[in-house]
Amino acid sequence: MADKSQSGGRAGRIAVILGLLLVANSAYVAAFGDANLFYVANALIHPLLGGAALAAVIVYIFKSGSKFRLAEPGMYLFYISAGFGIFLALAGMTRPHSLALYAHVATGLAAVLFILLRLRKLAKAARAGRRLAPTSDAASFDPRVYSLSAGVMMVSAFFYLTFAAYHHLHPDSEFQIQNPSTAPLSMDGEGGGPTSLLFPSSATTVDDRPIKSKFFMDSESCQKCHPDIYAQWKSSMHHFASFNNQWYRKSIEYMQDTIGIRSSMWCAGCHDHALAFADLMQKRPIREIEGTPEGQNGLGCMSCHSIVHVKDSMGQGGFVMEYPPLDELASSKNPVLHWLHNYAVLLDPKPHRNAFLKPFHKDPRLVPEFCSACHKVHLDVPVNHYRWIRGFDDYDNWQASGVSGLGARSFYYPPQPQMCVDCHMPLVPSKDFANLNGFVHSHRFAAANTAVPASYGDKEQVQAVEK
Repeated sequence: MADKSQSGGRAGRIAVILGLLLVANSAYVAAFGDANLFYVANALIHPLLGGAALAAVIVYIFKSGSKFRLAEPGMYLFYISAGFGIFLALAGMTRPHSLALYAHVATGLAAVLFILLRLRKLAKAARAGRRLAPTSDAASFDPRVYSLSAGVMMVSAFFYLTFAAYHHLHPDSEFQIQNPSTAPLSMDGEGGGPTSLLFPSSATTVDDRPIKSKFFMDSESCQKCHPDIYAQWKSSMHHFASFNNQWYRKSIEYMQDTIGIRSSMWCAGCHDHALAFADLMQKRPIREIEGTPEGQNGLGCMSCHSIVHVKDSMGQGGFVMEYPPLDELASSKNPVLHWLHNYAVLLDPKPHRNAFLKPFHKDPRLVPEFCSACHKVHLDVPVNHYRWIRGFDDYDNWQASGVSGLGARSFYYPPQPQMCVDCHMPLVPSKDFANLNGFVHSHRFAAANTAVPASYGDKEQVQAVEK
């Protein structure tokens, strides 16, 4: 009997340790969502910890001397939470499974509370038993288990609430878009200045170093989870923004023939990411590389979704691009690493969402300014060797119109102000993982160009533009 009791004690200690590790891990995973290896490792460890804790608890319950019964409220809730957890580990914590996630969290929290109350009761009985009957079964429970459990749970709760509140009350200033108090007097004061990678475009990278071309060329990898969005983008003018657009190609060929390569970087910052950010377009005439896969790539998913900062609403490609730290894992040719990345995204999409869906991609107050980064331009001496001239300017035209709700000179005002996405990215039915209530924003970016889709025989895109 002594051996069985000792065995039960070891099983109990293992169950407590695994349970408390699971609580701490849960608090961290819930409070953060960073796209880094440490967070992803914790997200992957979470179901393993949960499974191990469940197994340890069941083993402990069947051991001699167990203080818990198989059938009691805390255990029932733990089993239910574990059941939802197993489902989510297999199906993923994507939006279609949100109810299962909420149920998993709610029953898990309730289980923790009931188990803590049970431990408190056992601790009180143990203290009383040691005074009155030191050899009784009640006295065999170590009250420090309750103290440790309560301490870890309180610290975990405080940790989560503190960081959740901080993130809510102090959004990252990097994602805010603010104009400077004074505008630059010349292009030399825009973007990263004359020595930056893409000058005279204002587009820069976080460290002003090149980003490899293949990063911008792997949009097809997004297709698995976002097939509808991928198909829409495939027909869009974003896809045909570079040298796969014959009109743009001729414009840049003429520009380089006339005033050289450097000035054409003003266009490349918004049109030719696979070439320009890789430092390829800066070194060779476009006629030599326009037919390469990089030249025919257009603007892919990463061209918008890897922007981490928009500097202002002055346009000129005034954004900052970042190479995500986990891209090496995502694009790995190693099947195990590639599967691990895909499973991590399915298991916990939060880092993926935080990395590629910034506030300025979805906040109605910021989206127009985000779009202004490439949909508003001006020319100056480094481009035209003449003087400052306003180029095309969708942003200011929208802002001055009645559609924005900000213009005072319009003869037409819609019932509600409308942003860029309301017209150019309307909601369309979709079952993509990114859908909200069965809809996603169309990535056709239908605007006014029928020439390009007509030249490719894309009738569906032409119809979307003509609506």
